Amino acid sequence: MPFLPETTPRYSGLVNPPPLEPATPPPPPLEPAPPAPPPQPVVTGNDRFFPPPQPRTVVPSTLVQYSAGWTVFQNLYFSNGTFFLVTDKDQGGFGEGYWPERRLMTSTGLPGLAENEKEREPGPKEMDVLSVDDATRIWEDRIFDVEGFSVLVNDPTQFLRHYYHVAAELFFGTERVCTNFDSMPSPDGTINAPYPDRFIFLHCDEEGFTDGPGLDHFFLHAQFPSSTPMYQPSWENMAKQVDNSRKVFRFPAALFIDRTAAFAGGPTGATSRTPASPWQVGGGEFGTGGVGRNQFWYESARRRILAFAGVSNDVLDMGLRAMDPPLAPGKADPPVITYISRQRTGRKLGDEDHELLVEALQDMCKTHHWEFQLMVGETMPRDEQLLWAARTTVMLGVHGNGLTHQLMMPPHPRSAVLEMFRPPNFARDYEWTAGVLGHAYYTIQNDTFWTPPTLADVNYEDWNTDKVKSIPVHAPTVVEVIETQLLGEHKGPKHWQSWREGVGY
Repeated sequence: MPFLPETTPRYSGLVNPPPLEPATPPPPPLEPAPPAPPPQPVVTGNDRFFPPPQPRTVVPSTLVQYSAGWTVFQNLYFSNGTFFLVTDKDQGGFGEGYWPERRLMTSTGLPGLAENEKEREPGPKEMDVLSVDDATRIWEDRIFDVEGFSVLVNDPTQFLRHYYHVAAELFFGTERVCTNFDSMPSPDGTINAPYPDRFIFLHCDEEGFTDGPGLDHFFLHAQFPSSTPMYQPSWENMAKQVDNSRKVFRFPAALFIDRTAAFAGGPTGATSRTPASPWQVGGGEFGTGGVGRNQFWYESARRRILAFAGVSNDVLDMGLRAMDPPLAPGKADPPVITYISRQRTGRKLGDEDHELLVEALQDMCKTHHWEFQLMVGETMPRDEQLLWAARTTVMLGVHGNGLTHQLMMPPHPRSAVLEMFRPPNFARDYEWTAGVLGHAYYTIQNDTFWTPPTLADVNYEDWNTDKVKSIPVHAPTVVEVIETQLLGEHKGPKHWQSWREGVGY
């Protein structure tokens, strides 16, 4: 076979080889991509609930959440010693449809005395209405925002020196207002709610916010560690900057709290508890053990406070382990009974009855393998007291500030508060608080006990006399109540109507 040069085409042996495929034409040039949209700002924190207004521009005020004495505003203005609501054409004035009556939002801030009720009634100096046009004409662009979510406390020192009124009313109600924004607070304390950037005490200086044990300041900084307090002297210096001027401070988001206004409304007027107003706004099911959103509405606050006091997550979860089914891992804990002794104070049990009660409680706990804690607050560090409260299933004590520690009790399905009175005395303070926290409640009057829906009559007879220095109590009655609460048939949530329909829980 002759030599073939490399350039000679070679075939596969087919007689008629297929024609070569034509070359694929190049793709057409790509169209230029449209420009990327500008990045959208990430809305975080309180801006999710209260979008910031246009700076230096008058915008109408709006009502975000309302109950008597607890009003959440967007764009509340302050100038020349007066808070202003800037209204559009459809909002009208006070009590005309959109805005509540002035007296149901604010007051003059004077102490709450029976003889000065008229002097506490607010007028245009305390709060007034301006149209958008009038506000723009007066202030033009001289509008200066106090950014963030401000809590404006219009209450006097009278009630701010007391642990109960601060922790179980002021901060309790503030927490309820905030958690009302969350449709379902989580058992582990996770909430989707606004958080106060500052508390402004309009009529109370720092000394006036100080109770004997220092719990007012502790709860402020433990429950709201990122909130800055501003007391009356600093507020007055700030207010002076817009006196006799055509300048205005604007609060883009504000909770305005007024005790007198709360008592002018239905829920607080009927219960004598100021947080009853925002409690009702939250809705949901009520009762011991709770169902729905109300069962864990306070759990975020409880966990923040106790974490600040050094309480472990294992203790924080005690109530969740007792749920059916359990909401936290681990074995359920035995019940803990805590007796808060007041034997070193003015209002206390008779010495012999106190000793018999302690002995009976110790015997009961030994019999059932429960744990007994005898708390003497005067001899215990604050953080240790709160740890004991965080472990408590049943708390009992003579009527007094110590029962405010029930705020730290876990949301346990059999939790209870027992409050001892000298017969026939009774006050509602801790009964209402126990109910909205999901604790069962019992009034003990010596050898008689009451529990909702049946309550003793409110009675302050000889309240501040020597008769309350030796209160009688029948120890077997107390033991019977506790054993029934912890060992009896568990009927699930109680739906109490302590005063009248729509007010109780």
